[in-house]
Amino acid sequence: MNDGKTLGPIKSLDYLEELLNEGYDIRGPRTSKDPGADPKRDLVSFKAFLKRGKEFAPQDWLSGMGYQFVGPNTFTNHRIIAYKIIDDFPDERFKSSYSLVKEGVEIPLFLKV
Repeated sequence: MNDGKTLGPIKSLDYLEELLNEGYDIRGPRTSKDPGADPKRDLVSFKAFLKRGKEFAPQDWLSGMGYQFVGPNTFTNHRIIAYKIIDDFPDERFKSSYSLVKEGVEIPLFLKV
């Protein structure tokens, strides 16, 4: 699906545009709840997050980097959390309502805390 290319964290508009040019789409809260919703609105919101300095990482990249996953429970406020201890400090990310989609395959994106 991704031609052997490892997708890295999305933290710039340039990288997002590169992914969009490769055929990926952003699916967000609007299109996830209502498939008939305008996907451009999700893309505009996603770009706004990037402009504010937010970073989204694909689940596959996190797994490959050794992150551990904790399922939704009361301790995680019912979110799926990815974490890794780096220099004695936890790097935490939670599953966002955004994902990358290409050729029918959906890749969940995790937002850096």
